[in-house]
Amino acid sequence: MESTIKTMSSAYEDFAAAAASVVREREASGGRRTAATDVALENFRQRWELFRASCDRAEEVMDMARRRITTEYVVDAAASAAERPAEARPAEAGLPPVSVPQLEQALHAVNSLAADLRRGSGGGALSSPPTSPSGVTPQGDKAD
Repeated sequence: MESTIKTMSSAYEDFAAAAASVVREREASGGRRTAATDVALENFRQRWELFRASCDRAEEVMDMARRRITTEYVVDAAASAAERPAEARPAEAGLPPVSVPQLEQALHAVNSLAADLRRGSGGGALSSPPTSPSGVTPQGDKAD
């Protein structure tokens, strides 16, 4: 995470410096288009693209962290509920009962995280998502 922030910060500084360079070149040329202004504009465009890419990467890291935390919460809640006697679960847990759509949504989050991890590690083909007991996939399609 820290390296992602450093990369994004560095890309922003480069982008800001490229913007300042465009302004300097425009002023030096009296607002006319010259080879120097074209070079400055091209450098500005490249730095903008690099900055956007670093922001996209930071957003991906944050999204993965959010999904991981959500998944861990669901697993922890399910594990703690499974450890309690059946008659004590709803009242003592302090958690509202979990509905089938909520469980399917959690399953979808887990499957998405697993798919992301397989893609990130160069894993093989993705398997199809499992179905719920009701026969509905996490995407809402009826299973065959």
